[in-house]
Amino acid sequence: MTDTFLGVQPIFDRERQVVAYELLFRNAHGGLAGSGLDGDSATSQVIINAFADIGVERLGRDKKLFINLTDGLLAGGLTETLPPQRVVLEILETVKVTPELVVAVQKLVGAGFEIALDDFVYAANWDPLIALSTIIKLDVLGDDEDAMRAKLDSIPGPRRPRLLAEKVESNIQFVQCLNMGFDLFQGFYLARPRVISGKRPPENRLLALKMLARLQDDDISLQEVELLISQDVSLSYRLLRFLGNVAVSQGRPIHNLKQAISLVGLRTIRQWAALIVLGSLESQSPYSFTRSLTFARFCQMVGERHLPSLKDALFTVGLFSSLDEILGVPLADALAPLPLDASLKDAILRHAGTLGQILASAAQIESVEAAGVDLPAGLDAQVLSTYFIEAFVWAQEIQAELAGAASSTS
Repeated sequence: MTDTFLGVQPIFDRERQVVAYELLFRNAHGGLAGSGLDGDSATSQVIINAFADIGVERLGRDKKLFINLTDGLLAGGLTETLPPQRVVLEILETVKVTPELVVAVQKLVGAGFEIALDDFVYAANWDPLIALSTIIKLDVLGDDEDAMRAKLDSIPGPRRPRLLAEKVESNIQFVQCLNMGFDLFQGFYLARPRVISGKRPPENRLLALKMLARLQDDDISLQEVELLISQDVSLSYRLLRFLGNVAVSQGRPIHNLKQAISLVGLRTIRQWAALIVLGSLESQSPYSFTRSLTFARFCQMVGERHLPSLKDALFTVGLFSSLDEILGVPLADALAPLPLDASLKDAILRHAGTLGQILASAAQIESVEAAGVDLPAGLDAQVLSTYFIEAFVWAQEIQAELAGAASSTS
């Protein structure tokens, strides 16, 4: 498990109630120093840390989240994976305003995103973005009342977005901003940024890179996408957690990876993979993965040959059955943030129902206790033992292919 960090600074309304948080890149020491990341990478890291590793539910479900964006990320479309009802996109003052950028922002507004202009200083070429924005942030650090008034008056009318005073450092300045009509406030006087932390599951670097490369092929099918992702438990886990956090499932429980990928769409999967690869990737316990792959394939084989309507759910149950070993946390805690159907979680945690019985048979066959398995009608313990051996061989072959590819690229 890798520690991940995220800076959060509250944004207040005129009654000094927290209405939003700005999400900030932070390293292990709580600062920016030594990160070695450019703006695109830092923002990508903020997005993946917030929505896949730490979980934005820790910041409440009714608070807006401000995320700084560079022109590179805007043009690349990565932001479209985010939930527009939660996210305010901050266009940095360093971006170059071009017709292409304006079109990209128009698409984001059309998708339901709010736009904020960060550290705003008026220039005529910003007029198209002013028209698209709902919030303008003015840096008031060190400003007296006249300087703040001059910045305020520079914003053209008649429709003026809401005004956010940032870097408010004193009560006097806060009161002055109130009297001038500012709507939102941010700064050390009100609250300093704090760092929250989480855990990132270890990942298979080679598989992630192979997946990213393969996903760039326009001819790839949904079935191929499912195969690529399902070969790595950690990537599958983070996909499901990401889906839960961005509410792509719209409250619907997810029964298997195929359904999850169908909900998101190939384009979003490509973007999600790009974010993942930007993060640090680590090696994992080989045996935990062998077991997960074996159980997944075993359960899937039972489904294919005896219970075809359950084969996808069975694969998912087997794949996540060893999450406690892989993530280093209790199994219930590992499953909690995933938007899986309750029947799948019950099968994994308590071996409940038909799915759970088949998963239990995998665990008992592994420990040479197949004779004691309570099997669904029509399934024979000896046949299942044969399936398990085939599944174990399949898992070994998958890992051997990955290891061989890794050595050939080193």
